[in-house]
Amino acid sequence: MTAIKPLQILSSMTIVTSLVRRRRRHPDELREEAIIAAREILMADGPGSITLQAVAAALGMAHGSITHHFGTAANLQAAVADELIVQLLTEVRTGTLALKAGDICEADLVDLVFDTFETTGVGRLIGWLSASQSPLLQPLFERFARLPHEIATDRRDGSAFTEAELPIIIESIVTSALSSSLIGSGLRQALGLSPAFTRQRVAENLAAQRAMRIPQ
Repeated sequence: MTAIKPLQILSSMTIVTSLVRRRRRHPDELREEAIIAAREILMADGPGSITLQAVAAALGMAHGSITHHFGTAANLQAAVADELIVQLLTEVRTGTLALKAGDICEADLVDLVFDTFETTGVGRLIGWLSASQSPLLQPLFERFARLPHEIATDRRDGSAFTEAELPIIIESIVTSALSSSLIGSGLRQALGLSPAFTRQRVAENLAAQRAMRIPQ
């Protein structure tokens, strides 16, 4: 039998140690990976499961590393919500401009917003933060507050709503999409309504409002 030399043992231990050593992450990289992990937890298990411990475990990291970066689970949840809101507003803005250009119809815009709430989990997370009366929601509302001005001042294609009208349009779509993502499916089923009922109603109202503004 061939004897194992001490140097071989040390070499093997070095390789194993290097494999199990946790990878060092830049703070920005850590934040991005933590939010991605939290979003996956949100979709799989709901907002209440987004904890510092759960994210640390998902990333194979020490709990203290995530705590050092976010401080509390509430801050982590707010960071996830903020990213999802940015995504939502980007899609709302893009969809609204496409509607003005005639590239999509009202139903397409409504589907875009509803799908974002349902497929990203943003509705469930906003509902969670709202139920706890979290002050961390305020920056999200401030983003919504700026959206009517941003859309109204883009005058491409000449069919924009006025800045005074846009809050009503945005509220009607976003509130309906939010409530639909939380209880809409069960409520429609209980009332014997079709799964697409809410989307159709919102799209029809939006189309009627646009028809009054766009010259025939």
